[in-house]
Amino acid sequence: MSSGLFIAGTGTDVGKSYASAFFLSFFKKTEWKILYYKPIQCGKPGDTAFIKKMTKYKDIACTYNLKTPGSPHFAFEKEKIKFDKRAIKSFLLEAKKKYNFIIMEGAGGVRVPIARGFDMADLAKLSGFEVLLVGTPNVGTINHTLLSIDYLKSKNIKIKGFIFSWVEGIDLGSEIVLNNAQTIEKISKVPFCGALPKLS
Repeated sequence: MSSGLFIAGTGTDVGKSYASAFFLSFFKKTEWKILYYKPIQCGKPGDTAFIKKMTKYKDIACTYNLKTPGSPHFAFEKEKIKFDKRAIKSFLLEAKKKYNFIIMEGAGGVRVPIARGFDMADLAKLSGFEVLLVGTPNVGTINHTLLSIDYLKSKNIKIKGFIFSWVEGIDLGSEIVLNNAQTIEKISKVPFCGALPKLS
């Protein structure tokens, strides 16, 4: 059986796919057999296309590849597709036998609904993986990150840590960014695992 990491976000476009690409680029240098798994993606081009372009990686999978941009629950309803968490659970069961490590990326923030009574945090819990929470380093991240952490904790989901993703025009070494990280870490007791550099 393999281990893995669930890449969650404090919201949409905070850098989850960027973080996934970063970790895939790192793991490519090892002998591990790695899978990038995006169970649900909404809109075209999807995050799987971004991952392929950024990393040239081939072991990529997606269970629900929806055309509609928006929240998963909206996309499922609009396309008249019934979400079945058993499809994801079954896929993971087989994938864990074949791969040493799985990078599983959520869609949107941890509170975004997928179906009635089931949201992205529930999907993270279903995976059985620890969560790495991705946020932006700019103003507003303290509130968004702490609320996301509190929600994950309320579901008894183990959090590996949180990171900041690279953002154009933001100095990751600035006083305010460092203070944001320290403040979140101090209040939440969740470790800050660093900030991602710009990928070439």
